[in-house]
Amino acid sequence: MNKKSEKEQKENREEGRAGVRFGIAFKFSLAIISLVVLIIVSMTLFFIWRESDIMKMQVVDLVERETIHLANTAQQSIGVDELSLLASINDLKKIDYLLYAFVLDKGDMVIQYFDRRGNRDVMQPVNDGIDRGLAARAANGDIQMINLKDPADSRGRIYDFSKTVLNRIDKRKIGTVIIGLSDIVIRNEINSLVKIIVPISLVFLLISIVGSVIMVTLTIRPVKELSRGAEIIGKGDLDYRISIRTRDELGQLAREFNQMTAQIKEAREKEIESRIMEEQIEMAKEIQEGLNPTRFYEKDGIQIKGYTRAARGVGGDYFDYIDMDDNRVCALISDVSGKGVPASLVMVMIRTVFTSYISRPNVDCASVVRAINEAMNAEMAIDKFATLFFLIYDRANEELAFSNAGHGPLFCYRASMNSCTIAKLDGVPIGIEEDFEYKQARVKLHPGDMVILYTDGVTEMRSEEGEEFGVQRLNMLIVDNHHLNAEEFVDLMVDELEKFRGQEPPHDDTTLLVLKRVV
Repeated sequence: MNKKSEKEQKENREEGRAGVRFGIAFKFSLAIISLVVLIIVSMTLFFIWRESDIMKMQVVDLVERETIHLANTAQQSIGVDELSLLASINDLKKIDYLLYAFVLDKGDMVIQYFDRRGNRDVMQPVNDGIDRGLAARAANGDIQMINLKDPADSRGRIYDFSKTVLNRIDKRKIGTVIIGLSDIVIRNEINSLVKIIVPISLVFLLISIVGSVIMVTLTIRPVKELSRGAEIIGKGDLDYRISIRTRDELGQLAREFNQMTAQIKEAREKEIESRIMEEQIEMAKEIQEGLNPTRFYEKDGIQIKGYTRAARGVGGDYFDYIDMDDNRVCALISDVSGKGVPASLVMVMIRTVFTSYISRPNVDCASVVRAINEAMNAEMAIDKFATLFFLIYDRANEELAFSNAGHGPLFCYRASMNSCTIAKLDGVPIGIEEDFEYKQARVKLHPGDMVILYTDGVTEMRSEEGEEFGVQRLNMLIVDNHHLNAEEFVDLMVDELEKFRGQEPPHDDTTLLVLKRVV
């Protein structure tokens, strides 16, 4: 077993070393570089967006001023001095990012213009496919700007500015001025900005890489010491101590790691002891389970079947059924106070007294319970008691005799009434009062009748919501499934309890005993 454990530890260490593909230093450096790249990219995009917006506003303001200036010139010159209009158009032509400029008369015919998109003649409509709504704006002297795609440039936009020229006196339309702006100037400025920012970003990126490598190297050194110490301790040297004297988190981690190693050493020693104890408890559990009958009793019209499960390890619940002679069969169920090994030892003592006393002649229910109680009071040095219910069915007179030692009432299904009845018989638990005189009662048992005995772990079984299984739910289950034989009913009952419990662990031992008369 030790050789196998050492082999598994060696394989785990080899898998651990082989599994480290990306170390902390790499991840730490990658995180810093990623953060710097994110910051630089975000700042770059912000500057580009802001400069682009500022540039656009400046250019738009400039063109709006030129539009106003051209409109003022047109207001003074249309029909008077067209040489002034020509001079203004030529001045605008010198601005290389302006695509076109038009001066129209009141009939929207071209008077003066320049158009870098193609040649045209004066005294004709503009007809460039742009809907400026000039007719609808006859008395509106505001500047209108239209943003549209540039057919000559797939990436370009055209900003079209138009303003109605009004007569100074009667405010009637005497013409229109139009100026078209290409966004090439904005894009060129952005490209120039990118050419400046990208080298700066690369420099910062290089600095961050060098800085991160230096910082990671200094930071990761204690981590490597921790890793080496963990490897040594993983090989089994629990006396090794990690020597990191820094007062930061890694130093604190090293001190806690050393404390943990000492605790692991102590826990290993306790684990060995606990493992031995668990093996012994497991053996005791197997022995205890072997003391309860597992066979399905079916003989001369009587069926008996039981089930028990300890809440943890070994328990204190016990049931048994034995033929006393050709006509009589007896059954017993008991619940020892407490759980675990002490309760299981008391259970074994009860079984020993029961199996030895039942073989005597002329025994009845009261005498059997009395004998077990006397043995409990005489031989038990510990403060333990148990509830117990004992019954004998006699085929000759079809009577069921029973005695109760504080266990609970007789729960019996009556086929003639299709309902359950309860027969009470008082009696103190065994192990409390040495000279207590237990009573015995008798009831008739008819074909189809069924007796159900159980411990608290059945009716007090809790669901995940904290609800108890209860006597009422047990009663309904019996009435609805009375047609089943004793073994089938016990199996059904166990399944219902498990479904009801769900993931909630049992808080008490669970024991069930069913006796049914079929003929």
